Amino acid sequence: QLFAHYSTDTLETLLSNLDTRSRSLLKLKAAQGVFLANNICIIERAIRASDLANLIGTAAQPKLDTWKKKAQSAYTDGWKDCADHLLDVQYTAKAPRPPSTGGVDSAAIVKALSSADKKGIQEKFKNFNTSFDELVARHRGFKMESEVRRDLGRAVQFFLERLYSRFWDRYREVDKGR
Repeated sequence: QLFAHYSTDTLETLLSNLDTRSRSLLKLKAAQGVFLANNICIIERAIRASDLANLIGTAAQPKLDTWKKKAQSAYTDGWKDCADHLLDVQYTAKAPRPPSTGGVDSAAIVKALSSADKKGIQEKFKNFNTSFDELVARHRGFKMESEVRRDLGRAVQFFLERLYSRFWDRYREVDKGR
């Protein structure tokens, strides 16, 4: 138990130093997150492959999970600008609240928009697509462990999918026929 505590404290110090080092060397928060996530992945793999895995593994995992979340947060922070294009303003004082039927009638929503609002929605779609393509290209350009690539991809998907689905359901009729 003493060895497990010593090992987890050593890992905590190592990851803290790596985090500080990445902040000083890497400008992009996404790159910092990838760097940290790659190191955590390698540490976990080394622990699993070690003869000491049964001594260290269970004690170190909570701390490693905390650092994983921190790395994931740093990586997904760069995707927030992309997600901002999916946010819209809804004025509730202008009209009565529509009934909650569960489904969204995109045609009715788009029909109620002014032409300037429709142009704004089209711009949001265009800006989102451009930003998303740039971030996907950057994601593919990072050198990552396969588990890290999978986990960060899922984190981004979880982060963006609900926002995009909601936005698409509301405004998919904007570009209909074009």
